[in-house]
Amino acid sequence: MIKLISLNIEGDKHFETFMPFLVHEMPDVLCLQEVFEADLPRIAAETGRKCAAFYPRCMRNLRLAEGLESSPWGVAIFSRLPFENPSGHYYLGTADIIPVFKKSDDPENEPNTNNLVLVRADIRAGDQSFTICTTHFTWTPEGKVTEYQLQNQNALFKVLHSIPEFVLCGDLNAPRGKETWNRFAAKYKDNIPAHYETSLDQNLHRKKGLMYVVDGLFTTPKYKADAVQLVDGVSDHMAIVADISIL
Repeated sequence: MIKLISLNIEGDKHFETFMPFLVHEMPDVLCLQEVFEADLPRIAAETGRKCAAFYPRCMRNLRLAEGLESSPWGVAIFSRLPFENPSGHYYLGTADIIPVFKKSDDPENEPNTNNLVLVRADIRAGDQSFTICTTHFTWTPEGKVTEYQLQNQNALFKVLHSIPEFVLCGDLNAPRGKETWNRFAAKYKDNIPAHYETSLDQNLHRKKGLMYVVDGLFTTPKYKADAVQLVDGVSDHMAIVADISIL
């Protein structure tokens, strides 16, 4: 069994809250979304976990006062355990072109002006190998299902279809109960307990009162997720915490 945490950290805005949480929880595997490449060494040093894989979605500004005008911003996996086959599978855009995030002419689509990538690492625990995948999926205004989102989901499904068994976690930007989430749940087991009404932190998120479960933990039949909980007070999204075992 391995302990997994998945969290959208919202760049460098919440180090004072999520870092003590991660140090206390001591996950075997840590999946992060909205992480700056410039912050990878700090996260690795303070958590004692090695960065197994990082793949950028775009270039974004950070900490201008420190002279850092921009840094690659994307999705990462950290591990305290040995790992193999770290990889990033772009299902929108390519690794060769990392766009610069900029204000869009259409503010509602602004968060989608960057690439989409599925990050994978095979984590070794004893004689077992756990295939962990994480992504930061297509945002839509007010959690609406759009054709653009469904097209990107089909592209993601093609990538996932090439992986025999896996655990998939991350910020899916698709509210549970709507078509996009339901398409994930039709293929893979939804492990977020039914009693949770939101995975957005009601105090730290910039928009108050959003009651959407958009952070997901899905598994194929090989894997089982136990003790799954959402923890608030760490970032603008709640952290997914789970014990993952192989059946």
